[in-house]
Amino acid sequence: MSAARILQEVCAAETREVALDDNDRPVAVRLTRLTEDRPVKIGQLVTGRLRAIALNQGGGFVELDDRAGEAFLRLKEGHGLTEGQSLELRVVAEPREGSKLARVALSEKAPDSLALAPWDSVRTEQVEPGDHTVAMAFDIAVSDTVNLPGGGNIALERTRALVAVDVDTSGRSDTGRAASRALKVNLEAAGELARQVRLRNLGGLVVMDCVSPLNREAGKQVRDRFASVFRDISGQHVKVLQPSELGLLQASIEWAETPIAERMLDAFGEKTPQTVCFDGFRRLEQEARAKRMDKLCLDLPRHALDWLNHDGVSLRQALAEKYGDRFTYDSTDPKTPLVFSVP
Repeated sequence: MSAARILQEVCAAETREVALDDNDRPVAVRLTRLTEDRPVKIGQLVTGRLRAIALNQGGGFVELDDRAGEAFLRLKEGHGLTEGQSLELRVVAEPREGSKLARVALSEKAPDSLALAPWDSVRTEQVEPGDHTVAMAFDIAVSDTVNLPGGGNIALERTRALVAVDVDTSGRSDTGRAASRALKVNLEAAGELARQVRLRNLGGLVVMDCVSPLNREAGKQVRDRFASVFRDISGQHVKVLQPSELGLLQASIEWAETPIAERMLDAFGEKTPQTVCFDGFRRLEQEARAKRMDKLCLDLPRHALDWLNHDGVSLRQALAEKYGDRFTYDSTDPKTPLVFSVP
């Protein structure tokens, strides 16, 4: 596995984890929140009833027990199941935006190690709330662009059909022939893209516009770099094609976890009120640890305070249980959460 260690930041309201490679680059993140409507998770064992068989759509629709919603079960001709039948299942893909249902498989046919890579058999280190490396990893996981080691960057844009990736060579100072320079940046971009796909929990079709010129042999190297890096940090199935005559590297990756951006950002790419509120709680914990006797006020943007008052009662209770009942919450509508001592 490329993951060398895991950083775990445990707060009263949420736990954030980051898997780092040998060069301390983040390759995967995990987020567990005290209040979040996530009816099913990857690898979870569930039960349900086969509501309808639709082989023309590739399977059937399952009504999950415990009000966990609906899921899709892939089926083939001769599957032997009947509508209304109760089933034991395992979640193999979490739901996504755009009414994309969770996908399940019959428990006896699904592997029990789904999405473990790169989390299994790696040492975990506890860090303080607000840890810089953890914060940076989560910022990268929802950013539009990512810098390349040798200069330049890749920009990722997720559409309904695919993830489009552009390679920008601005700021690079590579020397040598044009083909050699192009190969170097394309190899860097392919490796970084593989890490970003896993880091962001992306799947489906990914298309990268490679830098030209790119001959057949160079294209194979770029394809192999993406495949080897991705397979080293993820258990998801991946199929990668050699770049086309137009220089497009295409990869098809099975969906597994809900993209991290869908859990943290709204439709416009801005942090949701819930995410802003959790950022504030993290800052509040930092101050509570540093000023153990002070009464503290968390000053939130108005929309975040509205969310907290409506949906965050359990968050305030969790923080009070951990640090004592010495916190108040208000809003002067700052751009970002603020924490200060009060009399």
